[in-house]
Amino acid sequence: MKKLEKILFLLISVFLIFSCGKKTEPFPIKESIPKGLSFEINLNPQGAELLISLPTKTEGGYSLNKIKALIIEKIELPLDIPKAKKKKKTIKLSPKLHSAGNLFIYNDYELKHRHQYTYRIKVIKDFLVETPFTEPITIFWHNPPSFPQKFQIKLLGEDALLITWERPKEDIYGLYLEGEVFYQLEKVSKEGIKLVKIKNKEEYFDKIKSGEKVCYNIRAILNFRGTFIPGPKTPDKCVE
Repeated sequence: MKKLEKILFLLISVFLIFSCGKKTEPFPIKESIPKGLSFEINLNPQGAELLISLPTKTEGGYSLNKIKALIIEKIELPLDIPKAKKKKKTIKLSPKLHSAGNLFIYNDYELKHRHQYTYRIKVIKDFLVETPFTEPITIFWHNPPSFPQKFQIKLLGEDALLITWERPKEDIYGLYLEGEVFYQLEKVSKEGIKLVKIKNKEEYFDKIKSGEKVCYNIRAILNFRGTFIPGPKTPDKCVE
């Protein structure tokens, strides 16, 4: 009888030891995948600015405190070389997630004149879990247009003015500029900053308050195969 009791005691002890040491089941991989990764591209005279919205939750709704890597895939294709081969570059970054926000900005200033660029991104959470690549975004890059020429302001009485300029003939590197160009006029006054898009003309009529200081600058924007490439702003011209 005592022998049987010892055997039962040993069996119960072993069961309790293994039960207490049993680990919690990990989250399924599908629920651990980061959710909500997205990006957009803004262009400036220096190149492309990728505005990346990093995920803060997983597909299972759990908080995401860190990621191992952000992968940016960039594919380059020259537009003027028949049957040219695409060139792929993979950029690996390690952004930190923090409570101040999930926006991460990556600037790509290594763009070549008359080339096509396609970007897509993904996030690696750890060695087992990563997101699929996002949908790609394609841009067409051209040297930005130079300043609009002969930028002038003519007062028309005390409360009106006429702004005139001429289309730039060259890009910022002095090459002849072809293609559709429109303009962005910036007005700075006590009321704030106002941006005006102007197309198919090289003049703009504006009303102002008598005695108030108002400043203007303008930039040309080139439409290259549907990609809008901004040139630099002119220095401000002010009236009061």
